[in-house]
Amino acid sequence: MALFVKWLGQGGFELTDGQTSILIDPYLSDMVERFDKVKRMVPSPIRPEEAHPDLYLITHDHMDHLDSDTISVMNKDQVRFAAPESCMAKLIELGISERSITKLDRGGILFFGDFTIKAVYAKHTRDSIGLVVEKDGLTVYFTGDSEYDGEVGKDLSCDILFVCINGRWGNMGIPEALQLAERVNARLAIPNHYGLFAENTADPEPFLKGLASAGRKGYRMNHGESFDLAELL
Repeated sequence: MALFVKWLGQGGFELTDGQTSILIDPYLSDMVERFDKVKRMVPSPIRPEEAHPDLYLITHDHMDHLDSDTISVMNKDQVRFAAPESCMAKLIELGISERSITKLDRGGILFFGDFTIKAVYAKHTRDSIGLVVEKDGLTVYFTGDSEYDGEVGKDLSCDILFVCINGRWGNMGIPEALQLAERVNARLAIPNHYGLFAENTADPEPFLKGLASAGRKGYRMNHGESFDLAELL
């Protein structure tokens, strides 16, 4: 069965296999502009009130990943939320029942539909996580926000790596992202966390060229584009 991914901007994604819909760190509002006066360069491909996931995954408690404005207006009925411990209080404040929240800390595993989701170390906040998603023999690693160190990606291997490249505000840059692609032996690496805020972006082309020089595949996403991961491999 196909696994489709849509890039929502920053480190935000929508995953679906046609039966289960998963959102990862969707930033769909203008919350950052409201608090920090940092404006979007592109509009959100999904309106917050149009979000209807089965599972909503959050990697850490920063507003462009845990988007309170989006969660406040979306239809939360029948949605399962999963996030690190530091996000729990915020989700409950937003009116989500504790019964609908799964604490997903580093080392935790969540089985949902036909997906297996593992929380792994990310160097960003005290309990930030990356996510390794397994489906039909395909392993996909989302770094979330993370700097690079000896623990990031340690003992991991993946078919597809989604990696931040902006190189500031607690995230690895292009040289480190290339090192991570090598560490996890990614067959395909896809850069993210650029192109949404002028104050915090990067050019993905040097990353893609670095991958090609190392004999690895790369892919440049477009905001709002939906694509089949298996076809890219």
